[in-house]
Amino acid sequence: MSQHTRVLLVEDDAMLRASLESYLGLVGYSVTAVGDSLAYYRCLSEGDFAVAVIDLGLPDQSGKILVDYTRHNTTSSIIVITARDTLETRVDCYQTGADLFLGKPFDGRELAAAIASLASRREQISDRLSSNQADASAWRLLIRQHRLQRPDGQLLELTPKECQLLELLARGDGDPVPRSTLLTELYGRVDESAARALETLVRRTRQKIANHHPGPSPILTQHGLGYALVVPCLLDRSRQDA
Repeated sequence: MSQHTRVLLVEDDAMLRASLESYLGLVGYSVTAVGDSLAYYRCLSEGDFAVAVIDLGLPDQSGKILVDYTRHNTTSSIIVITARDTLETRVDCYQTGADLFLGKPFDGRELAAAIASLASRREQISDRLSSNQADASAWRLLIRQHRLQRPDGQLLELTPKECQLLELLARGDGDPVPRSTLLTELYGRVDESAARALETLVRRTRQKIANHHPGPSPILTQHGLGYALVVPCLLDRSRQDA
């Protein structure tokens, strides 16, 4: 897969940039490497990249701004690299939209493995979404009734929390919804207790769907980020049964 994976790297340290570009190229990735945010924006607008690798300490603009822009304007996965490896920086980057965080110094093999993992997940989501495009109304969430309509028209009864979870995931349009967003929306807090409750809720919802609709779960775990709903799902707020 690596030979088909396009990577955009922005790093202002010329020696490190050249080293990473060379190594990633040797292991088969198609790498575009730039040294500042202006060049990054230009390249990002000209091509589709599976993974963006962003250094936080750029000379002309904070890498955090690039992370936010990339998350909201592309489907690229995002890896942050920085020498400022603190808990606060990591949390801030994840909340901004980063998928993974690597503190400098790091080995090129670790970066290559991280790119492979993220590119593989992106490909899985794309394949699963494409396989369902023929029927855009395959699933329908009846929000007021707390029901999920299956592709065959049958209805699954949901608890209010299960319905809320599916609504949040459906709004993602196939993109992963950050765990912090789910915790805040569902439980009003981000702590260990809420995290355990979310895991239980996801497991219960998956099982309920699996009991009536065999096959791969439509709820995909994005490790280190959150969850994605990888089937088209229409949100229906009408009061009448479908």
